[in-house]
Amino acid sequence: MKFSIIFCALFLSFGSFSQNSIGALTGSYKVDLKATMPFFDKIAYTESGELPEDVRNRIEGITLVLYNDSLSLYMNEYTRILPFTSHTSSKEKGYCDLHLDMSEMTVPEEAQNMFLTVYLKQKNKLQIMSSLGPKEMDNYIWVKSD
Repeated sequence: MKFSIIFCALFLSFGSFSQNSIGALTGSYKVDLKATMPFFDKIAYTESGELPEDVRNRIEGITLVLYNDSLSLYMNEYTRILPFTSHTSSKEKGYCDLHLDMSEMTVPEEAQNMFLTVYLKQKNKLQIMSSLGPKEMDNYIWVKSD
């Protein structure tokens, strides 16, 4: 449950893609466990270099779907849809920024203007980082699954 809450909080802190840029990235993504393992090692989620089975199963059950105007996060029975407006990234090496529409959500004032920056990794892989500072999910590498 703690992992689910952290994951959802991270995605509530994401924001902004460029309409011209997002089209190439739309689709379904899963967490690339191998590329993300150094992060798990760093925060001691691993036991002897392996994720505990329950953590691995939760992570493997997560799906991120990017659309032209929103992202959906599917985690077990939990689904969160976050509408956004995409823009050219304001961050160095950022591909695009997703400015989240938080008008329908009750969030702290500092979260009202948050955005997510998408960084391209190797082919069909990306990383999404929050403008609100380091979050656990910032370290996840996503691989396109469709």
